[in-house]
This record gives sequence, structure tokens and C-alpha cells, in this order.
Amino acid sequence: TDRRSMSGYFMFVGGNLVTWRSKKQKVVSRSSAEAEYRGIAQGVCELLCLRRLLRDLGFGPHKPMDLYCDNKAAIAIAHNSV
Repeated sequence: TDRRSMSGYFMFVGGNLVTWRSKKQKVVSRSSAEAEYRGIAQGVCELLCLRRLLRDLGFGPHKPMDLYCDNKAAIAIAHNSV
């Protein structure tokens, strides 16, 4: 049995779905929080690329982009500045 977690994310611009992804992670995580955090990290990379593309096209967002996660432990890990 494969113990790798699935992660996924989707992104909206102006209320319109522009990208989504669902993928099996490459490594086995020790906890669901770690797996969620890895998913967040991948989503942030995609978010930054999308933001850069929009800016290059002249549609750069003038405010921070929102990122949502439903795992409180993963959010706590992301907020830890260590």
C-alpha cells in the first residue's frame, strides 16, 4: 500500500477558476499537518508564479492574495518563523 498523501489546490482570479491541481506527494509525511504544509508550499509556489504572470501582463494585484487552508496545525507551522 502506498502511504503518500494526495494534495490539491485551486486558484481564482476575479471570481473565475484559472488553475487547479491534484497530485500525489512524492514523499511519505509523518503527519497530516506535514502533508498539508507540503500542499500549502506547492500552492504558494503556483500562487507566486500566477501573480508574476498577471503583473507581467499588466494585471498585477495591488493587494495581498488570499491563501486558505483547513488544517490548523499546518497553519501554525506556516506561521512559525523559526
